Amino acid sequence: MFYNFLHKFLKIPITMRVRYDHCLVKNPEYTVVFLHGIASSYATWHEVLPPLAKDKDLSKIRFIALDLIGFGKSEKPDWYGYDYASYRKTITRTLKKLKVRTPIILCGHSMGCLISIDYATNGDRLIDQLILISPPIIKGSEIAGFQDQIYTKLYGELRNHTGAKPVAIIASFVDALSSFEKRSLNTIAFRKTMDNIILNKDNYGMATSLKIPMEVIHGRFDPLVIGANLKKIATRNSHFHLTETFGGHDMLGAKAKKIDKIFKDTMLRLLLQSDL
Repeated sequence: MFYNFLHKFLKIPITMRVRYDHCLVKNPEYTVVFLHGIASSYATWHEVLPPLAKDKDLSKIRFIALDLIGFGKSEKPDWYGYDYASYRKTITRTLKKLKVRTPIILCGHSMGCLISIDYATNGDRLIDQLILISPPIIKGSEIAGFQDQIYTKLYGELRNHTGAKPVAIIASFVDALSSFEKRSLNTIAFRKTMDNIILNKDNYGMATSLKIPMEVIHGRFDPLVIGANLKKIATRNSHFHLTETFGGHDMLGAKAKKIDKIFKDTMLRLLLQSDL
């Protein structure tokens, strides 16, 4: 009752559950916030995050991994908007609670990329850099190609028929290739984030127009991402630096190592710039 009164009626933003918060030094120079994808949790980062956080070359970096509202161990209220505006407020509130005062880098996977792009565009805190892994960017209907239409239909089927046998089969296939958690399918959070974020018609335009550095990593065999769209954005936005690597939608094996290398190179470059 009191929880609903505070957050639903008084409109005080919810904070996300902090699942990882680590820095090798007392006063970091940068903070990296990791945002997972739809139907997932901070566990998405289990192969990527630990080697980075323990790397002495990155000792001046604070690493924070969160569970998005609606997923993992964060709150899952039915009344939450599960849209960009709601997540912006939640991110801002969470950063304030964590007393993050350094420059901020957002590192997103899948839907976490889209939330990161929106926050860098419209959020209350200045974001210095984005690191985006497997962003599922679909063009809006007015400029959509055939592949966009197919992906929109696939994601729409997942949203509209959650729990049906055909969707369970698709989810099992996806689960084998990514951090997709089937238990999150039959939830309000899944349905609303699919509608409001994954299928948002403004995603392509936001990514194309955003003018901060973006390191983007795409697995060549990713069944959930349209690689052609990412290549198109990279030709139109010089801030959107695209790297293709072996792998699918996951962050395992060779792809995880590539992500860590790009991440480390990016952070060392930022640290060097801050020291000049």
